[in-house]
Amino acid sequence: MVKIYKIACAAAALLIIPGCTDLTEFDHTLQAGVNIFHTPDLSIVHTVENISGARSLCALSDCFIVATTEGTLIRFDLESYQQTGVFPIGSPSSAGYFEMEYSPTESSVYIIGALGQIIEVHAPDMEFMDDFSICETPVDIEFAMDIENPNFYVAGVTSQRLFEVRKQSNALSRSCNLWASPVCMAVHGDTILVGTLANTGIASIGGTTMVPRQMSHFPGILAIEAVPNDTTLCAVFDQSTGTIATIFRYFPMYFPPFTPMWTGTELITGEIHNMCASSDGNHVYVLSYLGDNASRLVSYNCYSYIIESQIDLPGYPLDIEISPGGTLLVLTAE
Repeated sequence: MVKIYKIACAAAALLIIPGCTDLTEFDHTLQAGVNIFHTPDLSIVHTVENISGARSLCALSDCFIVATTEGTLIRFDLESYQQTGVFPIGSPSSAGYFEMEYSPTESSVYIIGALGQIIEVHAPDMEFMDDFSICETPVDIEFAMDIENPNFYVAGVTSQRLFEVRKQSNALSRSCNLWASPVCMAVHGDTILVGTLANTGIASIGGTTMVPRQMSHFPGILAIEAVPNDTTLCAVFDQSTGTIATIFRYFPMYFPPFTPMWTGTELITGEIHNMCASSDGNHVYVLSYLGDNASRLVSYNCYSYIIESQIDLPGYPLDIEISPGGTLLVLTAE
């Protein structure tokens, strides 16, 4: 979900321990559902209801999986939407299992589990492969779109660091200090764009060391997604109101032609933004919390820079994923 870090202060009705990070404690009995939509028009296809303790989604070639606070993965068929298996992967944790990412080079799914452990399972059979610790409180895992990159990246909230981890061994490769706790990130070429609780910044990963840099000319960023098959990113900016925009470059141009760093700014209502991009790079989809147990799903065109469709849904937003076939999976909880 380039997986997106959620600022969950608004979801107080779901919380046992209040907080403003994805590490907040959720009720184990939380009932959630997955809504499946056609894209990009957001017409509804199917709904899978009453998934107890669901926290995150991951779409695979012919199935999707839901991670739960009980420490299980629940697998569903992408054609029939029937449940096809339940797989224990770790200890129950009301704060864990909020993040999953798929690595096609490893045919593995990586999950942030209980107590900050990262769990690797083989897909699609969900065979346990490894569990390991990179930092005390990981909040995001990201893979580069370049599948030849031998590493993946982990953001640590309490350590205020980014970590580079080798796919083959799950061993730490490099790391760098940030100026504040990260809230979201996206890997784009040899650069990681990072939203933090303070300034937005980048970390260069193309050299022998990871080099972080604050970018005071950027607004705060609440969610980021690298656009496939393109050189751009989309982000939800934290301004006086939330806005979505397409990012062209990280630095202003001081000589003609003076093209902008970002364009296509559109209003995004709500908070707790979750984001994913279509595989063709034409659209990104944003799931946001409106308050009063309601969420909004938006379809944003990355080339015309407009919001094409939107729909309101009951429940709190938990995760959003695009399937290989193009259907959109949206996880909400009531």
